Amino acid sequence: MEEEILAALAEMQSAITNQHGRTAEEIVAMQTQIDRMAETFASQQIGGGSGDPFSGTDTQRASAALVDYMRTGNLQGLQSLSPRADMQSDSDPDGGYTVPKEIDRVIQNQMIEINPMRRLANVVRTSTSDYHKIINRRGATSGWSGERENREETDTPTLGDIKPPMGELYAMPEITKWMADDSQFDLEGFLQENVSDEFAYQEGGAFINGDGVNKPRGLLSYDTSSDVDGTRAFGTLQYVATGVAAALSDATNNGVDKLIDLVHAVKPSYRAGPGVGWQMNSATAGVLRKLKSLGDTSNYLWQESHVEGQPSRLLGYPVWENEDMQDIGANAYPIAFGNWKRGYVIVDRSETAVLRDPFTKKGWIRYYFTKRVGGAVTDSRAIKLLKVAA
Repeated sequence: MEEEILAALAEMQSAITNQHGRTAEEIVAMQTQIDRMAETFASQQIGGGSGDPFSGTDTQRASAALVDYMRTGNLQGLQSLSPRADMQSDSDPDGGYTVPKEIDRVIQNQMIEINPMRRLANVVRTSTSDYHKIINRRGATSGWSGERENREETDTPTLGDIKPPMGELYAMPEITKWMADDSQFDLEGFLQENVSDEFAYQEGGAFINGDGVNKPRGLLSYDTSSDVDGTRAFGTLQYVATGVAAALSDATNNGVDKLIDLVHAVKPSYRAGPGVGWQMNSATAGVLRKLKSLGDTSNYLWQESHVEGQPSRLLGYPVWENEDMQDIGANAYPIAFGNWKRGYVIVDRSETAVLRDPFTKKGWIRYYFTKRVGGAVTDSRAIKLLKVAA
């Protein structure tokens, strides 16, 4: 009897040992698979690491939560990932996806800091590139009548249809795979800086000088005329000439009168509200800062701002420096004044998108950012130009 018990115990011990060996092998295999997935997640994240595994961008939080669940079985991380708009990746077969909203906002904010047009103009976001802006060109008339007199037909206002030209803006920074694998490096900030600077310079130039071919149509690409409002063709901008062939002033004219004429060429209804002011580059601003009232050698027209973030003023209106405006020269348009909110529209086609490409250049990862942007003048009565001409 005792021998039978000992034999049964030995058989049980052998079975337990064999099962333990198989379980250990399965655990090692599972751990290896988890490590490989974690390495993949680490190489695909855009931002840097953090002490909190569930902090950072949604991509990082989702990756950390999934790895944590597979390692520990803890569902807390996955349950905390509530559905959000920026987690809808709109994934394409080629790997494209929408940049999370917090990154898109940072890019937009940095673009505003570099180029003033996004701060001043009317910015709309649309889900289609077929965007039209309907403009009231006015033209309605009225009349007076007595109680029993006939009423004659009056003119009906006319409408204008403006379709801002649109093109695709892109930037393609690249980083080494080693940098991508190093979670301590702030790749998110690095890419945001590159993309925002490139986008700002590209679109800023298009908003002022773009020809409308696969890009926005710039302010200075429109036809101009010295004719006043009501006599110019729709879409033609009015200019005021300096009276000097190649400068803002000469021995008898310091340019002050023409600046005043430029302001008052804009109707009072347009000179009210947000987005009203001057645009010029820094070289032109340096010239205007030296202008003084005629006959007064101490009264400068330029009013320097003493509040951080607030622009300086000229003739009572804020001045925004825009390096894409032209320099002072013969037949140039170095200064613009008007109501930018009513005069120019910027059209954003959805958010920024990015394509991650680790294949084209071995050892490097390219991030191909794209954004469709359009722009056009919407009301040619709202913006006036100063032309350097006799």
